[in-house]
Amino acid sequence: MSAPTEFEVTILVTTLVILTSAYSLVRFSWNQPLRNGPGFFLGFEVPEGFYEGPGRAWLKGYRATLVALHLLLLVALGVCFALKRQDLAPLCCGGFALVYVPAVLALHLWTRHKLGTKSPIRAVALSLESRRLGDYISWPMEALYAAIIASSWWVLLRHGAKVDWLPPLLMTWSAIVLPGKIALVRSGAPLPAERTEEHYRYQDAMRRNGIRGLNAWGWLMVVTLCIFPLRQIWPPVALPWLVWIFLGVFTSVFAYMMIVIFRGQRLATTMGRDLHPIGNFATPYRRAPWMGMSRSYLVWFAIWFGGLLALVLYSQFR
Repeated sequence: MSAPTEFEVTILVTTLVILTSAYSLVRFSWNQPLRNGPGFFLGFEVPEGFYEGPGRAWLKGYRATLVALHLLLLVALGVCFALKRQDLAPLCCGGFALVYVPAVLALHLWTRHKLGTKSPIRAVALSLESRRLGDYISWPMEALYAAIIASSWWVLLRHGAKVDWLPPLLMTWSAIVLPGKIALVRSGAPLPAERTEEHYRYQDAMRRNGIRGLNAWGWLMVVTLCIFPLRQIWPPVALPWLVWIFLGVFTSVFAYMMIVIFRGQRLATTMGRDLHPIGNFATPYRRAPWMGMSRSYLVWFAIWFGGLLALVLYSQFR
């Protein structure tokens, strides 16, 4: 059994990204503004008849943005293969996320600026239940997670004299998601006085699913990080079956991560359809949280995502 070629690995990664992106676009993202019914656009309350008037242009603009972003990915991949630079295809797939996420966040900010600047003030209920980190985060799993990262770097520092250190550094930074999990556990949006129990269950379900998604992402990055020390100890030429095992594990973790993400989107649609969207309303004491996310989570995400973007840009212009 021979090890898969670099071209075959590139085709696998590219196919996974294209299939999941297309499924997410058609199944979830396309009608995202309508998820909470005709009285809302991307979770922001709109007047009656909005979709018979200016809402048509808003919906067309939203969908045009999604199509443009996905076409950008396809064009970039097409250029890579046309120029026989397949080695750049994984970078295009990763770069798509670095473009897609800021574009979607910017779209939400613009929508909030134009449609949601005056969030309605509602009576809220106070939840007295304290959330313990151990109820959401598995500390033995976090310890295993950290041990694998530390072991990978120990092998690299001892045997990786000719290693390009930037890719494993990028994978390590990508895998540091524990602060985000802690911020998710600690965060919470206001609970309306009406249907409080349903809102509480919805928020808790979204919180747990978000942590599962961060777990899956972290493990995907750890699995990718492991390939660097393994190549130093057991070159692919000597043990080709090891590469196949790695690809199988990578594909399985990637599939699990997408299942968690899609399950969260389905939960948000089914559980939250008849509830006030998180971040849609303010309380007498504070503004509505943007997209339902706490300030601590937004700070962590800005630092984490900014670090990813800086490392990727540095790798291209160094």
